[in-house]
Amino acid sequence: MPVLLVSALVAAVLLAGLAPRALHWSQSAGPTRSPGRLGSTSRTGRSAAQQTTLTVEPGRPGGRFALGTIGLSIEAEELATPDLTDRHRSLVALMRQLGPGVLRIAGASLDYSWWTSQSEQPPEWATDKAASAAVVTPADLYRLRGLLTATGWRVILGLNLAHFEPPRAANEAAFAERILGSHLLGLEPGNEPNYYGGTLYGFRPGSYGVDNYLEEISAYSAAIHAAAPTVRLDGPDLGGKAQTLQTWLPAVASIKPMPFAAITQHYYPTQYNNSKSRCEASPEPTAVELLSPQVRERENAVLRAIVGAGQIAHRETRITETNTTGSCQSSDGPSTSPVFASALWALDWSLRSASAGIAGLNFHGYFGICAPDGYNPICAPNATAERGGEVTARPEYYGLLAARQLEGGNFIPVHIGGPDDEGDLVAYATQHRDGSITVAIENLNPQTSVSLLVKAPRRASTTDERLTAPSLGSTSGVTFGHASLDAAGAIQPKVASIHNAHGTFHIGLAPSSAAIVTLRR
Repeated sequence: MPVLLVSALVAAVLLAGLAPRALHWSQSAGPTRSPGRLGSTSRTGRSAAQQTTLTVEPGRPGGRFALGTIGLSIEAEELATPDLTDRHRSLVALMRQLGPGVLRIAGASLDYSWWTSQSEQPPEWATDKAASAAVVTPADLYRLRGLLTATGWRVILGLNLAHFEPPRAANEAAFAERILGSHLLGLEPGNEPNYYGGTLYGFRPGSYGVDNYLEEISAYSAAIHAAAPTVRLDGPDLGGKAQTLQTWLPAVASIKPMPFAAITQHYYPTQYNNSKSRCEASPEPTAVELLSPQVRERENAVLRAIVGAGQIAHRETRITETNTTGSCQSSDGPSTSPVFASALWALDWSLRSASAGIAGLNFHGYFGICAPDGYNPICAPNATAERGGEVTARPEYYGLLAARQLEGGNFIPVHIGGPDDEGDLVAYATQHRDGSITVAIENLNPQTSVSLLVKAPRRASTTDERLTAPSLGSTSGVTFGHASLDAAGAIQPKVASIHNAHGTFHIGLAPSSAAIVTLRR
């Protein structure tokens, strides 16, 4: 979980020295009106519905939106529970529908996750339930393999670095390599190591810095690759505070030889700490704030920093832990997390990140019991359901499902022309190998409808699937294609046909809604 948000001002200063060329070319909207803005956005006014023009240009393909870019992240403690099994049919169905993707297993509980392959007596810290401690064994990896096989997903598996034991990490890596096989995408030593020396975690002295971390990674890398030569390491899996982008991330990206196959970072765009936590209380972010242009500008700055680090390291970049609202202690954010606003945010954040050049995003949560204010995309509604292996999709899942429709293609430019340009209308498009084009259009304005004239290549059929809910704060009633997921995790969207006359058609968007438009040959 994150501790602090990235300062937009500090990030902007940092980014002044990073080359944005590759990032600029791969974005969905091509050149935009404001230098450095990602995606194509326009504000349509607040007094009445006004018509705006959206133009899709398939002749200039950019970066690829690979299958599996959109993934999930869960806490390491869950690996030692019965939650991850192919016997949980609704979980398998929901993962299949969203995937094939990548499941990252780590989070704050990784620091108290202890591996043993020899039935040893665990240390006292590995039995601390208040810290979500867990003892992980080969049996847990076999159970995980069943789930990955049933869903077609791969895994990024975290290794405990907070309690420094290279031989134990190497032993776990060897078992993971053998048991998980091709389902193992990579191993991630440590979770947010840039906080290890702080008062919140206290795993290292206060003087602990990036040089100390790199020495530890060198020891882990040597031990792991001696035991499991073919596994890849991803890292540094940093928490997203401003100092991280200034010091840790560039320093890690500059290592030679580079120990990581992918540069990984966390990011939560808003923050909420309740008054009962050990952290300083902060105001609760609102749904409107989550979807605001100000938050998106902060997110854009972070994307440039992460992709810039990847360019320095000559490695792909992944945001291995992200969601709507982070806390230094718990997954709180009642006005932003278990509500429809999270679906609209997840759709935009997924597409904007992927179009910027991010190779993968893992939306953090927990497959166990749904926390009332938590940001879990998939979870069990109660203890009985958890015991029976029945999970359900929360609003955010629908946004991820909508974004999934664009996977498998290359981003192409989208231009929006309207009476104003303050950022309420967002659009992305991908073109697939069969010539079909999928366009995602979001109206993030909670008050005003949008009337769009779309100019796109003429196709034999043009269809429309809507992402809607009664309001931004709705915790239920969310639909995609006028359909909701059933108890088994299945959905059958109703696809509406659009009359595409010589490459133009009209589409209307209600306030706080989105549409996935597909043009097929």
